[in-house]
Amino acid sequence: MICPKCGDKYEDDMPRCLWCDAPNPNYGRVVEVERKVGSVQKRNQGEINGFDYLERSDEVDFAQRTSGYVVFKIAKFEFVKTVVGMLFCLGPFLFSVAAMSFVEELKSLWPIWLPVSVCFGICIFFLSRTVFAVKWHRDKFILKTLYGETELPFDKSVFVELVQQDDTGFGVCLKKGKKIFVLREKAFPEVTRMLCRIYDELNPKDLVQDENCAVYAEFKPLKRPVAIGWYVVAFLFNILIGLGDILVSDSGKAAFAFLFAAIVLIYAFYHLRDVFEIRWYKDKFVLCTRFGEKTFSFDKSELNKTKRDEKGALMFFFKKGRWSFVVDERVFPEVVGMMKTHYGVE
Repeated sequence: MICPKCGDKYEDDMPRCLWCDAPNPNYGRVVEVERKVGSVQKRNQGEINGFDYLERSDEVDFAQRTSGYVVFKIAKFEFVKTVVGMLFCLGPFLFSVAAMSFVEELKSLWPIWLPVSVCFGICIFFLSRTVFAVKWHRDKFILKTLYGETELPFDKSVFVELVQQDDTGFGVCLKKGKKIFVLREKAFPEVTRMLCRIYDELNPKDLVQDENCAVYAEFKPLKRPVAIGWYVVAFLFNILIGLGDILVSDSGKAAFAFLFAAIVLIYAFYHLRDVFEIRWYKDKFVLCTRFGEKTFSFDKSELNKTKRDEKGALMFFFKKGRWSFVVDERVFPEVVGMMKTHYGVE
């Protein structure tokens, strides 16, 4: 708090200035505003109970009746794809090793076979770490792979982040110590949804007072915002390549380089709208983007539309001027839950 009389700084919760004894005009007001913000903010400070996040009633009944666990197995198509991928990589890997070891005519080509075998070996290793089943307990979850079972608790000792897998879904990256696992949404849709909700609630949400003495809660995304700098570098690199091809009169390569530069520019422009923070007030919310801070009220005039993707994740589309912004349930699960209440969306 900055004293309006003497200009010195003191704590916000003090009734008077330490230096000139002038009364604090905001004393008692901050507590009331914090209470109002807290009433719309789902804050979970206690121990996580994994059974509370089970969605189907039969799973909940089974888990609570036995005090055991629920098993989620990988989708059959994903299992088949993983096994086929390992076999596909294993064949060239064994051929490369045999070519370097036993075939005299091919031994001289070891500089080619060595990197090929290393690449396929790395692919086999990563595919072998695929999670085939998840055991969901009350206070932990266990990942089952070809190397055995790995136990992970519901706390911040496990680093969790969303990663883009493809156009149809996300993956949840789990890191504990040196162990890294990725659960794909297509393989484990229920588990990825539950993990996003749990670790979003475990993220610290600070109550901050702005310059107008209004209090808001900060919400950070589970998915790391895209680094635009890499897109800029890729765009400039392809432009330079295209200009170089023009100088040597290679119009075909130049056209391809400029086309790729245009694609990179489109992707960069798309990610400029990424929301990297949401500030939740009692009567409004602010989306922080690379275009600046965009303020929205809780009426439906600025809500453009809502949409669910093929996995059932809900997205809110907001429009401010010519720009539209998306709040994704995967990236901001808790905020989307509150928006459902405020906008009356099922």
